[in-house]
Amino acid sequence: MAQVITLKITYADCDSRIWREAQISDNSYLNKLGYMVLATFDTLVYHLFSIEYNGVLFELPSDDRRIKPEECLFYVKLKDLNLNIGDKLQMIYDFGCEQVFDIEVTDISPMPRGTGTAYPKILRGEGRGVLDNVSAWETLEIIKQIDKTGKSEHSVQTEYGSQFWAYRDYRLDLDNGLLKGEIARIEDAYSSFEQFMEE
Repeated sequence: MAQVITLKITYADCDSRIWREAQISDNSYLNKLGYMVLATFDTLVYHLFSIEYNGVLFELPSDDRRIKPEECLFYVKLKDLNLNIGDKLQMIYDFGCEQVFDIEVTDISPMPRGTGTAYPKILRGEGRGVLDNVSAWETLEIIKQIDKTGKSEHSVQTEYGSQFWAYRDYRLDLDNGLLKGEIARIEDAYSSFEQFMEE
């Protein structure tokens, strides 16, 4: 029977200001966990990412780094990790800037019958998302400035043009409403990496 894994995902080194509580099926591959993180934390999906668990690094293959299936995000499922409550994973996005996400397993429970399509989903969270190419400590300084002045002076480029980054403007309903579509878009963006798998 499939299990539902509940995760507390925290953007590291940012004073716990930006976090999510999420649920995902243990039948999901690690790349889907990564796509969920990239989607809910509002990344621009410009960079590679990896997930580490219990000393093992799971990566995406690339043209200069071919990897075996047992090391690949595309081929390892969450249930293959034999996770327990309290276990911790770490995801790094953008190896140049190193956006780090600490992921803790807070619950594992049987998936209610007929609810498979409900996952992944976000249960709670704070903080609009992260800033691509901006370190966590720089992001924290921007957050502190927003808290101090009550307004943001940091603009970000979006598909709708330049907008001020309002980290407190996180909406759970909007996040869940867009989540699966964003995951599908991200999955499409990373699918080309599968060609670099070892034969």
